[in-house]
Amino acid sequence: MIRLKSLAKKVEGRLVGAGDTVITGIAGIREAKQGDITFLSHISFAKYLKDCRASALLVNEDTDPEAIQGKNVIVVKNPVLAYAVIADLFCQQTPLAKGISELAYVSSRAKVSQGAAVAPYAYVGDGVVIGKDVAIYPFAYIGNNVKIGSGTTIYPHVTIYDRVKIGKRVTIHGGAVIGSDGFGYVWDGKKHVKIPQIGSVEIEDDVEIGANVTIDRGSLGKTTIGRGVKIDNLSQIAHNVSIGENSIIVAQVGIAGSAVIGKNVVLAGQAGVRDHVTVGDNVQAGGQTGITKDVPENSLIMGTPHLPFKEWAKLQGYFKALPHLFARMKQVERKLEMEAGND
Repeated sequence: MIRLKSLAKKVEGRLVGAGDTVITGIAGIREAKQGDITFLSHISFAKYLKDCRASALLVNEDTDPEAIQGKNVIVVKNPVLAYAVIADLFCQQTPLAKGISELAYVSSRAKVSQGAAVAPYAYVGDGVVIGKDVAIYPFAYIGNNVKIGSGTTIYPHVTIYDRVKIGKRVTIHGGAVIGSDGFGYVWDGKKHVKIPQIGSVEIEDDVEIGANVTIDRGSLGKTTIGRGVKIDNLSQIAHNVSIGENSIIVAQVGIAGSAVIGKNVVLAGQAGVRDHVTVGDNVQAGGQTGITKDVPENSLIMGTPHLPFKEWAKLQGYFKALPHLFARMKQVERKLEMEAGND
């Protein structure tokens, strides 16, 4: 049983209303029912307040709680962040049973810490080291000499090739492939000759890797995913790429070999980064941006090839005006033709 006053304390918010109200769940503003807490993330959602049945709302400091009549309110600096903290309290995921299933294959030369969980049909190869409280779900493949830090979760059908190093509290979702060969070939005049990919992958602490993400091993050195990086589903990270800490890589992003992505970078959906490019710290790239050359830190960019956002937005205005300009040009051409005919 969680009371509203406890939640207010948890999110360091100011409570306006009945602190003893029991909260049994969290839901979106349109789906919430009595007993739920919801949040007002943007003023555009205020239109749903009239019919909202939630027992309490999270609102930002710019909202007048007295204007939300009949509702208990917690005033916070960031309602979405507070929602994330509270949602974690109601997370109902059932943990794997501790220990090694009899139906799993674990090499006698692997080292599995006490408290780890290895589910049925998982494969753990030679020389693997698995830390405390690691969870490895069914049909995961852990290759030889892989190191997995404590508190990490490996979901079903994840494939981790040999010699990959994974830090603490990492989450890898289903279907991800970590440490596959980078795409390296050289033309000998008749055919493509494969360049052996003998490097590794190193994933630091607190990283989350989405479903069906692929991260290639380095050709000689290592591919590095920094602390706190979050990679969305269906993204491709090529060999020898380095991604700085706390960067966000959104769905279907492709990063080519040896690119360097700085700290706190945001690459929106379907953005692409060419090989050997450096993207500076705090850069934000909009969806489908094609990054073709180095980007200075703190830049906001868009378009293909990428441009500063203000330049790109100006060009979009010109682009929208093209039909009108085309029609005007046709009128000018007809006028000139008529004048030439009269001569």
